Amino acid sequence: MPNSQKSFFKRMGVLNCTPNSFSDGGEISSSDDLMAKISNFGAVDAIDLGAESTAPMNNPITWKTEWERLRTYLPFVSNFTGTLSIDTYHPETIEEVLKFYLDNGLKQNLIWNDVSGKFDSFVRDFLSISPNFSYVFSHNLAPTRELTGRHMDFVRNDLSLDDLKDYFLPFKRPQVIFDPCLGFSKTYEQNWMILNHFSELQELVSHEHWLIGFSRKSFIRKKFNLGLENRDELDQKSLEVFQSLHFEGEVWIRTHRPDLL
Repeated sequence: MPNSQKSFFKRMGVLNCTPNSFSDGGEISSSDDLMAKISNFGAVDAIDLGAESTAPMNNPITWKTEWERLRTYLPFVSNFTGTLSIDTYHPETIEEVLKFYLDNGLKQNLIWNDVSGKFDSFVRDFLSISPNFSYVFSHNLAPTRELTGRHMDFVRNDLSLDDLKDYFLPFKRPQVIFDPCLGFSKTYEQNWMILNHFSELQELVSHEHWLIGFSRKSFIRKKFNLGLENRDELDQKSLEVFQSLHFEGEVWIRTHRPDLL
């Protein structure tokens, strides 16, 4: 377990309804696949449902294409008793999700997991709707929502913990969860810098709610010289990284294998 007596973590299992995600693309192609994966997660606090891969090698898709993928599976997670997280940077997709919530009278907590790094009017409107809704504000240096998937074109070679502090501080809200967004707009060295000094970043920002996702990331594959085919070993190495972390307060652990935690 992470080395802090003041920390508690929540398990967030990743469900990618995408054909081209480098980590698990094509694994979910039916509702049976979806339900089997949720069952294999074991006890989780949230499931994170996504329908677009933001890996730099993939082309972006329209929100309509994303929504068509999501709407197929959303009814099958509506009875999940934990928190539902929707992984999208498209405000239009979240609007459709909210309509689904309203039409079906859903009461479960909802997280908008937005990797765009754009705290704009869409975000403020979302947060104003319900106290049960939370928002993940991510560190992504892409200048617009439309360029979210091109995040590796906007790397800062001098990124520091102080820079991250200045990035997050203006957006401290009770409903906001901060995510340093490992793998986005960051070099190999910067990803490890954040992991190794995560508790220091928390102290600098002094915020209670965080998310960290390092599951099946390329910088972990690189460190341990693993190929894409070595998923089981990669999951074990990701677990070792988790066990070495130091953090405080509430931290959502976003992972493809929550059953290992």
